[in-house]
Amino acid sequence: MKLFTYIKKDSLRVPGKNFQTIGDTELWKYFLYEFSDWSVYVDTDSPQVMRECLADSALTHVTPYQRKQEFIDMENDPSNKLSPALLMVENFLDNYVTDNEEKIVLTHVTSPFLTKQTVEDAATYLDKGYEFVHSVLPIQDFAWQGKNFTPINFDPSVVQRTQDVDKIYFSKGAFFIFTKNKFKQYKNRFGDNNFYYPLSSLESVEIDTQEDLEFARIVHAGKINECN
Repeated sequence: MKLFTYIKKDSLRVPGKNFQTIGDTELWKYFLYEFSDWSVYVDTDSPQVMRECLADSALTHVTPYQRKQEFIDMENDPSNKLSPALLMVENFLDNYVTDNEEKIVLTHVTSPFLTKQTVEDAATYLDKGYEFVHSVLPIQDFAWQGKNFTPINFDPSVVQRTQDVDKIYFSKGAFFIFTKNKFKQYKNRFGDNNFYYPLSSLESVEIDTQEDLEFARIVHAGKINECN
C-alpha cells in the first residue's frame, strides 16, 4: 500500500499553511511522521519540502518529487476553475505504481489527527468488493441547505427528536482509497461502488482556515496534557 499526497508552497486562505506549526512541528511533518513505516510519495512545488525530506532522518520513508510546471500553471491561472488534483494523481500512478491492484491512499497533510490505524481499517473495504473508499463526517442534527434554508432531513412543521432524523454525511479530504486500475477506469476518486468511511470528529479535523489551525493547536495541546 502506498500513500500519496501533494504539498503546496503557498496557500491563499492561510499563508504558508502547510508550514504552520502544531506544537513544535510543521503541519506537513506532523502528518507524515504518523506514517513512518509506509511508502509515502509527495508531489510538491516547495524546495523546502524537497530539502527536508532528504535531510530529516524521520522522513526517509518519503519520496518527494517536483510538481510539473503545467500543474503549477493551472493552479495559478485565474481563469481556470478546476484543480489539477486528478492529473497529479494520474501522474503519480503512471510514474511510481507498477502494480495495478496495489492499494493507493490519496490524502492531505491538512488532516493532522488522522491515524494510520484508521486508514488501514478503511483500506480493508477494498477487499470487501468496494472500488473506492472515501472519508466522511456523519452529523445527526437538523440541517438546512442554501441561502433560503431549505430543510434537508427534517420536517419543520413538527418537533422531531434529533436521534430520529437521518444523518447528513459531509465529504472529508482525509483520504480516498483505490487501486491504479480503478482510478484509470473512472479517471476519478469515485466510481460506481463506493464505501463512505465515517471519521470521528477528531480525525475529521481539516485545516482550511486560520480558525481551523487555532482549533488544531488547542486539540494538540489537550492531547499532550492528557499524556502528561
